[in-house]
Amino acid sequence: MIDLLKKDMLIMFRNRTELFLLLFMPLMLIAILGFALRGLLGGDTSGIHMQVAIVSYDDENQGIEQFVGTLDELGLTEEVAPELHLVAQEMSPYHVLTDVLEEERLKDMMEVVHLKVDEAQMALADGELVAVLTIPEHFTYQSLSKMLLQQGEGSELEITVKEAGSMHASIFEELIVNFVNQLNYETAISTALGGEDTLEEIGETQLGGIETVSSREPVSSFQYYTIGMAVMFVLYVGATISSRAFVEKKEHVFNRILLSGTSSFTYLSGKALSATVIAFIQLMILFGISSLIFQAFAGESLQFWLGIILISAVVSICVGGFAALLTALVIRYHSDSISNVFSGGIITLFAFAGGSFFPMTDMPDVIKEIGNWTPNGAALVAYLQWMQSLDLQVILDPVSRIGVMAIVLLLVSVLIFPKRRSVFR
Repeated sequence: MIDLLKKDMLIMFRNRTELFLLLFMPLMLIAILGFALRGLLGGDTSGIHMQVAIVSYDDENQGIEQFVGTLDELGLTEEVAPELHLVAQEMSPYHVLTDVLEEERLKDMMEVVHLKVDEAQMALADGELVAVLTIPEHFTYQSLSKMLLQQGEGSELEITVKEAGSMHASIFEELIVNFVNQLNYETAISTALGGEDTLEEIGETQLGGIETVSSREPVSSFQYYTIGMAVMFVLYVGATISSRAFVEKKEHVFNRILLSGTSSFTYLSGKALSATVIAFIQLMILFGISSLIFQAFAGESLQFWLGIILISAVVSICVGGFAALLTALVIRYHSDSISNVFSGGIITLFAFAGGSFFPMTDMPDVIKEIGNWTPNGAALVAYLQWMQSLDLQVILDPVSRIGVMAIVLLLVSVLIFPKRRSVFR
């Protein structure tokens, strides 16, 4: 089996195309994605500059006065009405929204201008603006009535973007969505508690940035995409090894190996071992180069690297299981189409569901659950959780899932791999 391992490794290292796919391609993607999205995952917005406009049809003062008039019409007690009046003045949604958009922390990232509708549309068409936020008529009155009196349907904000799906437009949309969700959330809590104290916390809400329960720094874009690309491209090792097995079968190398006295089980085990060792070396090279060139993991402790090695070892065994299964299918059905489908489509689906291209926090729960049971998705979770906690108990669940996958893959490959007699038929 060691001789089979040496053979596969020599063939692998001599094939420049395979080396490009397994090493240089993920490093290129790490560089591209890491620089393109640098700082966003960690809350650093120094590299982002955009201009947005506010078009307002609302008269805030008139809206507050109209709301106060509603209080008089409702005949509220003299104790309650002044309190609601004060809250309406201090926590006017229009005032809170403009304060959020123009606060000091966002000035370096976003410039907010107040324009008329025609000016805003022209500037948006010319590409001077990333987005336009339209505040409808009676926004203040309708929002206050819904927030404080539970009357009416509230109001809505309208966002018009220059280029849908662009990074800057998405950031602005996310900022507004977070503001609205936070406002609704705080209002719901206040209503449930029957008081106005909670509403005062809205003005202190910090949108943007990251809150974490870990004392470690948030995950950077280079760290995330190093892991994401590593757990994706490591799966190609299984397809590469099985494709090599098909070539050996086609050129009768496989038959000669069996005629030399090597059992079919030893051959299959050799492929699984080769894939495991090559996958582990690949992961270590990617983590090492990313740490040296991109400083993704510079300065990490020995404990950190021991955890990375442990997770990588389990992931590599799972890749060995994939290689064994694909090899068994290739030998049994005398076709490498299975390996081609795996490398050409299944790995891409795994990468999408497992979060290799982007974090899955905003994806539907069904996709996130599926991703957790893909080998790369479980590995990504394990790596990220280890980086944030350095606690073996935290990564026990995803690592166990990877181990279960590896065992199942190896058992199935042994069951379907043709026996020695059937190989020569």
